[in-house]
Amino acid sequence: MTTTPSAPKGRFGMFGALAHRDFRLYWSGFVVAVSGMQMFIVVQAWLIFNLTGSPLQLGLLGLARAAPAIVLGLVGGVVADRFDQRRLLIITTTATAALYVVLATLTLTGVVLVWHILTIVFLIAALQSFEQPSRQAIFPNLIDRRDLMKAVGLNSTVHPGTRIIAPLLAGLMIDRLGAPLFGAAITIYIVAAAYLTFTYLMFRVHLPPIQRATGRSGVQDLKDGFRYIRRTRLFGLLIGMSFVHAFFGMAHVTLLPVFAERLLGESSGSGLGIFFSAAGLGGLIGAFLAGSLNNMRHRGWLIIGGGGMFGTFLVLFAFSPFYILSVAIELLASISNQLFMVTSQTTLHTQVPDEYRGRVMGVWGLTHSLVQPMGGMGMGTMASGVGAPYVVAAGGGVIMLFATLIV
Repeated sequence: MTTTPSAPKGRFGMFGALAHRDFRLYWSGFVVAVSGMQMFIVVQAWLIFNLTGSPLQLGLLGLARAAPAIVLGLVGGVVADRFDQRRLLIITTTATAALYVVLATLTLTGVVLVWHILTIVFLIAALQSFEQPSRQAIFPNLIDRRDLMKAVGLNSTVHPGTRIIAPLLAGLMIDRLGAPLFGAAITIYIVAAAYLTFTYLMFRVHLPPIQRATGRSGVQDLKDGFRYIRRTRLFGLLIGMSFVHAFFGMAHVTLLPVFAERLLGESSGSGLGIFFSAAGLGGLIGAFLAGSLNNMRHRGWLIIGGGGMFGTFLVLFAFSPFYILSVAIELLASISNQLFMVTSQTTLHTQVPDEYRGRVMGVWGLTHSLVQPMGGMGMGTMASGVGAPYVVAAGGGVIMLFATLIV
């Protein structure tokens, strides 16, 4: 337990978690790094679609992100439970920054090709297979456990919050900083600097002693982790629902360049950035709503209702005829999904013991590192044949059906 006293109950809300120095350093670095990542999501999609104009090639981005997680996604959780998570974060964020510098230089010199982008994305995804479970495992040990709910809620605002400004900024830089490739290159350099900032702040964090996994081997640790999840039925249900949301719903962001061009008539970095920003704003609103409603007696209905509405809004988004209307629906879809995601993740964090945290959250992390990219690959492949609107609508229908079955 840290020596910093917990914030008085109810005071400052979620931001009371920032009273703890080490968590404050970690969270600040996390915000900066995720802001960079959100910028790169726009740049990589714009680069691929600008070079090829193909939804299928956008789907290959999903494959490049997912392939490392097939092998390393669960291994990362085992490593996070066995080794110093602070050192793992320092190593992975430094290496990630170096890869971004390489891609930025290729883009700046005008020699960037599709295989360059896919290779860099693949290598970054491999590093994130270790970074993600380490991040999930480290932060509960940087605060007083009485403030854990605040920390979980505050962390849940990072991804959607940074999606409000960072994607829009990336799109504007592509469109306004001279030639588009020049703007894209400068943006990627900024992303690299963001990750190095996270590295520096992690150097300043003091990590207290943590109970480590005690299995005879990494394989044994992995088996123990799966056995624990299987015994805890609620964990299996929540993780399963997150996988369905990721594969059939969250993966629709892969096709946002297609919708932006269809509705605006051009491949606009700003138009694409606004779509991502709307999703970020919706996610931030959903995170705050979930935080304020998290003490509801029937929390399960918040999870199921969020899922059902997410599917409904995806169907509406698929066939929206106007860009502004589509932006509004994207915001509402993101609110609904975040209600489910924040409530589910909070439930996991408050119940899983430290010695299993890395492995359980490593499996949960497959939502973003494996399942969503695989869904993106599938959606990109199908969209090249039947059209993006029908693919997104079908995914929304599956999510609605799954939520109904859960009820």
